[in-house]
Amino acid sequence: MAPQDQPQDELEDPAVDPEDPDQDPDDGDAPPSDDDEDDNEAGPVVITTHRWFDYPLPVPRMLRETLEMLHYDQPWITYVGTRYCYPILHDDWDMTVEISIQDEFGSRRDIYVRHVPTRRNSFEAAISDAAREALTTLCHTHHDDVAMTSRRYYPCRSTERLDAWIANPEAEQNPRLESTIEYLATLNTNYNAALDELDIVRYENQKLRAWVAHGVEPADEEPIEDPTDTPCRKKARYNDPEARTYIRHHED
Repeated sequence: MAPQDQPQDELEDPAVDPEDPDQDPDDGDAPPSDDDEDDNEAGPVVITTHRWFDYPLPVPRMLRETLEMLHYDQPWITYVGTRYCYPILHDDWDMTVEISIQDEFGSRRDIYVRHVPTRRNSFEAAISDAAREALTTLCHTHHDDVAMTSRRYYPCRSTERLDAWIANPEAEQNPRLESTIEYLATLNTNYNAALDELDIVRYENQKLRAWVAHGVEPADEEPIEDPTDTPCRKKARYNDPEARTYIRHHED
C-alpha cells in the first residue's frame, strides 16, 4: 500500500500543547470537574478523523473505474471519516467523499464533495455508502457519456430529486438482464429506505442519551458552504412513491 493510502489521524484526544503560551500547563494535570463530566455525557466525543485516499472495496473500485471511463485525469478520491464515541452505546462514523482532479496549472481542484446522510458503525461501511452516493449522482450528471457503456444500468439520481432511475434494458433482448435490472431497482429502493430508518433510530438514540444526560441536547453544526457540495439524499418513508428507484423507458 502506498504511503498516501494510509489512514491519517487528524484529531486525537486533546492534550496540553507545550508550544501554546496561552495555555495553562497545569490544565493537563487537573482532574475533570463534575460539570465537565456532565458535558461529556451530553453528546458524542470526537475520537479521531481518518483520511483515506482510495479504498479497496467493490463500490469505491467501481467509482474510480467510472471516473477513469469519464476521462478524468488521475482522479484523487479522498474518504474523510470522523469517528464519534458515545458514553453508552457503540461508536459510529460520519463520512464525506471528496473527488478532485488536476487542472491545467498543475494544481488540484475539487469537482465533487459528497456527505453521507447516515452514520455507520464501521469505517468500511461508511466509505461504501459515500462511494455509492457519489457513483449514483455521477451517473446522472454524465448520463450521455455513460449511455454507451456498462454503467448505463447503474442507478442514477439527480441532486435535487428524491427518486432514482435505471435505464430500461429492453433493447438488449436479454430476459435475464431485464429481470436483474428490475431486482436491482427494488434492492436500491429497499436499501435507501433501510438507511433512512437507521438514521431515525440513531436520532432517537441521540435524544435519549441527551435526556439521560440531564436533558442537554448537542447543538447542530453549521453546514459549510461549498460550490462543489451536493445535497444529501432526502428522507422519506418506505411506501413513499417518490422515494423509489424506477426503470426508465426510452420515451420518458
